[in-house]
Amino acid sequence: PALPEPERETALSAQPEDPEPVKQPEPEAPRAVVYTWPVKGEVLRCFDLDTLAPDPTMGDWRTHGGLDISAAADTKVLAMASGVVTEVKRDGLMGVTVVIDHQNGVTSTCCGLADPAAVSLGQKVDTGTVIGTVGSTAIAESALPAHIHLETTKDGAAADPLEFLPQS
Repeated sequence: PALPEPERETALSAQPEDPEPVKQPEPEAPRAVVYTWPVKGEVLRCFDLDTLAPDPTMGDWRTHGGLDISAAADTKVLAMASGVVTEVKRDGLMGVTVVIDHQNGVTSTCCGLADPAAVSLGQKVDTGTVIGTVGSTAIAESALPAHIHLETTKDGAAADPLEFLPQS
């Protein structure tokens, strides 16, 4: 319904002639991804998809699609980079597992954590966020001392975690 003429004029005269533009926030510049070791420890087994090696737990020869890093049981395990948790599961062979999408084509999968994990599905994490503790849930690697098993992918293909982790 239209306003009566005197009310319409008052309503129109109350309008500012040149409203202030609304400032849109500047988009955040992409931040460089910072990687860290999930735990500090000796590398027990390296990533190697080309060479068969004896597997101490399974008793056969196989390749190794991850990096096994020793650490005492209950040691805090950190997110190797910022991202979003896309899976938290208990794998029949690899135990409690956390998968993080680092949103730059890289994902990390950390296996053998104690139950329960310290993160949940959909949670955003920063580099160094505690995702769990070292456990003994990975029966496929139970012959090794306490450790975590770390796998990474780049654009969907298996990649050596050492390509991302700092040298020291």
